Amino acid sequence: MTSPEKRKFARLDMALTVSYAVRDARGNPSPMAEAVSTDVSAGGLRLMTPTPLPNGSRIDLDLILGERVDPLHAAGEVVWQHKLSPTSYETGVVIQHMEDEDKKRFMQFIFDQMARLIGLPTTQ
Repeated sequence: MTSPEKRKFARLDMALTVSYAVRDARGNPSPMAEAVSTDVSAGGLRLMTPTPLPNGSRIDLDLILGERVDPLHAAGEVVWQHKLSPTSYETGVVIQHMEDEDKKRFMQFIFDQMARLIGLPTTQ
């Protein structure tokens, strides 16, 4: 018997360019690294990262939405990770904080992408 679905938000299978920096115990960020999302929701995302990131790692995220060049900024936490190969890790990240303006842009982007999937008009 499987457990009931625990997700709060609908997810989109979507590739977004994501830069991330891991914060150390003192809160200092590492150099930025690149990842690609494979799953996006209002509450988090699944990233394909080139290196392992321990559960509980605090990370800063810069997300590029579509053709816009100005990234969204968010703070997140690694909640799970699976090794796919020596240089590829599937990494679950929960978004813990996003400024209001970025949150509005992110939610609008997700809404528009879902609307496109079901053939509704979008705001873009």
